[in-house]
This record gives sequence, structure tokens and C-alpha cells, in this order.
Amino acid sequence: MEKGELYEKDDRLLAEAMHTLKNMVTPITAYSEMIQYGHVESEKIPEVAKKIGFCASNVASVCTDLMRIFRVRGNLVDKTVEEVCPYEVLRDYSYMIECNLDLKRIKLLNHLDKSVTVLFNVAMLRSIFVNLINNAIKFSPEDSTIEISGKIVDENTYEISVKDEGVGIDEAKIEEKLNNNTDYSTPGLQNEAGTGLGLLLVKIILEKHQKTIRAYNNKDKGSTFVFTLPLYKEN
Repeated sequence: MEKGELYEKDDRLLAEAMHTLKNMVTPITAYSEMIQYGHVESEKIPEVAKKIGFCASNVASVCTDLMRIFRVRGNLVDKTVEEVCPYEVLRDYSYMIECNLDLKRIKLLNHLDKSVTVLFNVAMLRSIFVNLINNAIKFSPEDSTIEISGKIVDENTYEISVKDEGVGIDEAKIEEKLNNNTDYSTPGLQNEAGTGLGLLLVKIILEKHQKTIRAYNNKDKGSTFVFTLPLYKEN
């Protein structure tokens, strides 16, 4: 993907995100005015305040994803790749999300090969793991497992899969989103905020590295997201 193409896709994504933000801010304004002008009974104010907080959380989530996308876009234009061990990147990141996993008693299993290295930007790889695993947590029930595994496909490609035991996905909508940057987001099992931008961020990163991502439902339960990385080869 060329620089101009990357900007064009991001412009479309930005327009969709601004429309989403507008829809999210509208109820915040409405609820606030209800309280301000005394249209809410005093005993119901905590409930309305909770709704305002939930909407504000969604807005913050969209803004965070947008900041990540444009930060990544700038880095991708002049990216630096190096020898990176995916196992180590995932290991270090898993320490940062232990509290999120513990809240739903979810186990994160790192089955990546410790000896495999890829030629990639470490910050970009971390961002991929962040978005795919956070998405898996959001749609996974309590006491479930998220499994990360990898395999060497050929002499140039390492394939990593993120498998969960959640509610599964709408494969047609996910495919359409990946192919056309269309808007598709769903709240998590505990009404966690969902913007749908994280998956597009992953796609942007991988496309710039000439790699791909795909998704499908598991035969038993849950879904799996699979992406490829370039294997590191010594000169």
C-alpha cells in the first residue's frame, strides 16, 4: 500500500469515526440537560449519571483508537523493522493486561515458538496483539481461554492465530469490514465499549508490511483471527 492509499483509507475511516462520535455524544448532551433542568427525579440521578459515564467511556474508546491509528500511520510511512521474537512481545504484553484477564478469569496461553523471529516493527507487533487480544477478551465469557499459537507456513512467512471461546463472529460482516473499511462494531458480553476501529488498525499495519489478516468461526465455539508476519532470515 502506497502512502497516498494509506491516507485515503484513513480519511474514510476518520469520517466514519466522526459519525460514530456524534451519535455517542448526543445522549451525553441529552442526559446532562435532563439533570440540569430538573427533568430527572433525585433518586434516579445516579442511574442517569451511570448512563452518561458509559457513553463517555465509549467516546474515550473511539478517541483512543483514532489516536493509535494516526500515530501508527505516521510511523508506517517511515517504519523501522528489526529482528523481533513474537513470543517475547506477547509475554511482555500479557503482564500488562493481567487485571483485565483476572476480571473475567480468562487464561491467556502463549504457545508461540520461543525460537522464531520475524522482521517487523516491535511497536507495530505489540499494537496488533493489543487490539486482537482486547477484542478476544471483550467477547469471551468468564472462565474461558484465549490461545495464541503460531506456525511456519513457508520460508518467508510465520502465521499467528488468536483463538477465543467467545460468542463467535459474523464472518460476512468481518470480511466486508476488512475488504472495504465498512463500519461494524458490537458491544462486548459485559457491554464493553466497541468501536470497530481496532481491527482496521491491525489491517493497516499488516498491509504496509505486505501481510494479511483473516477471521473465521471455530467448529466448537468462539472465533479465530489469523495474521501473517515475514520470517527473519540472516543474510
